[in-house]
Amino acid sequence: MTAARPAAEREAIDWEVRLRGATPEPGELRAFAAWHAVPEHAAAWAALQQRLGRMGGHGVAHAGAIAQALRSPVQERRRALRAGFGLGALAITGWGGLRAVHALGLDADWRSSVGQRGEGRLADGTPLRFDAATRIDLGADGAMPRLHLRQGQLLVGARGPLALAIGATAVVTAVVTGGAHVAAGRVGGRTLVAVRDGTATLHPPQGKPQRLDAGQTVQVDAGGVQPSSLSFAAATAWTHGMLVADRLPLPDLLDAFGRYHPGLLRAGGAAATRSISGVFQLVDLDATLHQLAQALPIEIERYGRFLTLLT
Repeated sequence: MTAARPAAEREAIDWEVRLRGATPEPGELRAFAAWHAVPEHAAAWAALQQRLGRMGGHGVAHAGAIAQALRSPVQERRRALRAGFGLGALAITGWGGLRAVHALGLDADWRSSVGQRGEGRLADGTPLRFDAATRIDLGADGAMPRLHLRQGQLLVGARGPLALAIGATAVVTAVVTGGAHVAAGRVGGRTLVAVRDGTATLHPPQGKPQRLDAGQTVQVDAGGVQPSSLSFAAATAWTHGMLVADRLPLPDLLDAFGRYHPGLLRAGGAAATRSISGVFQLVDLDATLHQLAQALPIEIERYGRFLTLLT
């Protein structure tokens, strides 16, 4: 390994953390494109994205060990994760140890790649479905199992009481009754929670707890808890490869699209202030982005497959 490679790998992680979930200005995105144009930087970025599952990696020799690790109990999963990554894990440890692994979602109990939805079950048989590019941790809140949705979206049919934390720093929590189906997820700066069958008690970061009955959908943002016009079916359209938007800010729409796109999708300038409504297919996002460009006064700049900028 050359002396320049570790620095390039650290810079790749820095860019990943800076660009994830943010709404950077076009100048910063073009700075990233200029950084990526250096061959050593492009190689470091591609290696990181492969480890994160964003760009596939089915042909990598340790992919099977990693996949098994992500389906195993915590201790077994961590041992398999170390074995699966081999020297790659040691390199990540050198960049910041478990803190970097956690920040990148590599230690999640359930984890899906970009474009690949997943399923799982809790110990009591509770079924769990999760969207592409999702990270979920499993823990306990007293006698109840506790799911921490760090990133992405999930749909859970609780067989018994269940605690659910939503957001990278667990900014919203909910206690779900047995028999309830709850869909939850983070899109941009807002949290969406929808209930079907049963009830859930929502605990926002500010304000009093709020009971959600079957058929209710709410969104939580800096302004508090607000009713959402989306039905439960609309909130879970991702399970059928679709996305339903109702006056959704364009940066948030691109954030959701990013779960199905191998590169970065970002809005800048005037485009970052626009909102849109509609039903969008997630299968062919290139066609969907073309439709957006026709419907809105925006321009699309492409920097290969790794960055698409709407302005």
